[in-house]
This record gives sequence, C-alpha cells and structure tokens, in this order.
Amino acid sequence: MFLSDKRTSFYLERRRRSRIKKIIPIFLFLVLAALGAYFFTKNKESVRGVVNKSSKREIILELWENQKYLDLINYCDSLLEEDPASVDALIFRGFASFYEGASRVNFEDKIPFIDDSVSFLRKAIIFDNNRLSPQVDYVLGRAYYHKGKYYADLSIKYLEKSIDEQYIRRDSYEYLALAYAELGNNEKSVHFFEIAAENNPSDILFSLLAQIYIDLDSYDLAEEYLLQSNDKTNNLQIEEKNLFLLGQIYESKSNMAEAQECYLRIIQINSGSADAYYRLGLLYEMAGDNIKARAEWRRALRADPQHYGARLKLF
Repeated sequence: MFLSDKRTSFYLERRRRSRIKKIIPIFLFLVLAALGAYFFTKNKESVRGVVNKSSKREIILELWENQKYLDLINYCDSLLEEDPASVDALIFRGFASFYEGASRVNFEDKIPFIDDSVSFLRKAIIFDNNRLSPQVDYVLGRAYYHKGKYYADLSIKYLEKSIDEQYIRRDSYEYLALAYAELGNNEKSVHFFEIAAENNPSDILFSLLAQIYIDLDSYDLAEEYLLQSNDKTNNLQIEEKNLFLLGQIYESKSNMAEAQECYLRIIQINSGSADAYYRLGLLYEMAGDNIKARAEWRRALRADPQHYGARLKLF
C-alpha cells in the first residue's frame, strides 16, 4: 500500500512538472508579445510625433517664405492652443506680427501687431533663449523702435546684441541710428548713419544723415549729403524736401542766388508749395524788391490760404 501511494505521488509530480514546462513557453510568448506590442505602439507614437513636428515646421516655413503673415499668425495661434510653450510657434508668431504691422500705414493699425510681436518674442526667449537668438534680437530691436521714442533704449539694446552676434541686415545700422536720434544722441546717430550709408548708400539715408548734421550745425556736411541724395533719387518728394533744406542752408551762408534756384526748382516739382513761394518772397524782401516779395506771398496764400508767414507779411 505504501509503495503504491509512493508510485502514484511520483507520477502526479511528473505530470505537474510536464504541465509547467508547457505553460512557461506559452507565458513567455504572451509576455514578449505584449512587450512587443507596447514598444511598437510607443515607437509608432514617437514617429508620429516626429512626423507631426516636421510637417508643422514645414507649414510654418512655407507660410513664412511666401510672406503670408496673417495666415501664419492664425496657424501659430492654433499650434499655441495645443502647446503654449512651442518655441517655433512663438518665434514665428512674433516675426509674422512684426512684418504684418510694419506693412500697415496707420499707427492705430500698426501698433497692435507690433505689441503682439514683442509679447510673443519675449515669451520665446523665456522658453528658449538660444533658438534663432540673433534673428529674434534683430526683430525685437526693430519692433521696439516702432513702438516710439520711449522704447528707443530697448531698441538699441536688442539691435546692438544682434550686431554683436554677427547678424547684420541691410537696415540694422539705420535702425540703430534712428533709435539713437530718438534719444537725442546725435553723435552716435551720425556714426551709425555713416556706417549704414557705407554699407547701403541710398537717397533716404543721405537725406536723414544731412538732417542730423543740420541739427549739429555742420552745414557743409549737410549740404554734401543733400546733394548726394538728390543725385541718387528718383523720388520727387525726397528731392523737394532736400531742396528746401538746401535753400535754408544757402540762406544761412548768404548764398541768395543758390537759395533762389532751390525754391524755383521746388515750384517746378510742386506748384502748390506755399512754403517755396513764401521763402522766395523773403529773398526778394532782403534784396529790397517789395513788389516781387508781395507777389510771391500772394501766391503762397493762393496755395494755402492759412499760411501763417504769408498772412503775417501781407496783413
């Protein structure tokens, strides 16, 4: 009886071990299959994330390169609703806002976009101050300049930072010069205008540089740049403005004949220039020809019935 029970126990143990051996491979297979499915799903999600990120960046760059700034603003806003810390969306939202604002003529239309540009670019710096750093500094510098003279110091800060980082655009020094002019620092303004004129000579730059030299009482240099501006320009408005400044410079030097030529040229460009008629009248008055002087002042009043100087002279 004892041996029979022992033999039965032995066989039962063998059957149990046999079952375990069969179960273990099945269990391992199920575990490995589950792990494989898990890692496949995670990898698929990771790949999908990379693809989505890549496609989003491509859409951003396509809108940016095609200068579709309003579309880019709307697209970046949709991305920021999903991820408020998306640095790419913040940066290009700021860029698009600046260029859309800069294209607006009226200050009331311009300033909301400029404010948005500053806000989104500052947020981008908080999340990642290295991403497109010099480009961000350059646009921030320009944006602060457009916000007005009370932000000129911040404009200078970011423009100089972008220049230090060797990101120099055609108008970098021009904006820097304008910002220093807003602060009343004419010496630095002239310095950067001259650099801008060397790198990108233009009629507008020469005219702006001349006006700064007039403020510094450097009339010879102002005259030189005004003449250079007129040599380069095809814009009659710029030429008219330059001629008026030249006329006043010649008056200060007692070169009345040259001043007269300037005012007569202005009248050829713009027959409704009351100021040119008024200045001609002053020249005739200084020459002792009151009849011609009063005739010019009457022409000034026909061009502008409210012209203060002409009314004062005639009445």
